[in-house]
Amino acid sequence: MEFANCFEDGVELACRKDPRFKADAYDFLRKAMDVATERYACSRSNKHLSAEELYIGCCAHALEEYGPLAKLVLQSWGVRSSEDVGCLVYNLIEVGIFGKQKGDSQDEFAGLPSMEKILDEPYCPEEQDGCRAQG
Repeated sequence: MEFANCFEDGVELACRKDPRFKADAYDFLRKAMDVATERYACSRSNKHLSAEELYIGCCAHALEEYGPLAKLVLQSWGVRSSEDVGCLVYNLIEVGIFGKQKGDSQDEFAGLPSMEKILDEPYCPEEQDGCRAQG
C-alpha cells in the first residue's frame, strides 16, 4: 500500500486508485470536514466526526458554496450519495491522509438521508408536494 506525504499527493493516489471521483471532490471534502468539525465538534475534546455529521456537513457546505447548483457540482465530481462521501473518506484513509478510530466503518455512510433530497429541498417551491416527497 502506498502512502502520501501531503494532501495533494494523497489526492493523486486516491484518484489513481478510484477514478470515479475528481480531485476537486477531495479538496471539497477537506474543506467540508473543517466546516463540519467547527459546527459539530468544536466544543468536544474529541474532534472526531461521526459519518452522519461529516455527510450532513458536506451537504450543508455544498449548499453554502454552490447554492442551487450544489447537486450538479458534486455530481460533476462523481459524488451523488452518502456512500460516495464514505468512499472519498476511506480512499483518503487508505493513502494515509485521514485517520479513523476503532469501530469506524465505511458502512456508517450507508442509509443516510438522500443527497439529492437534501440539496434540492431548499429550492423546491412549497406548493409542489411531489418535490418535497421525492427521496
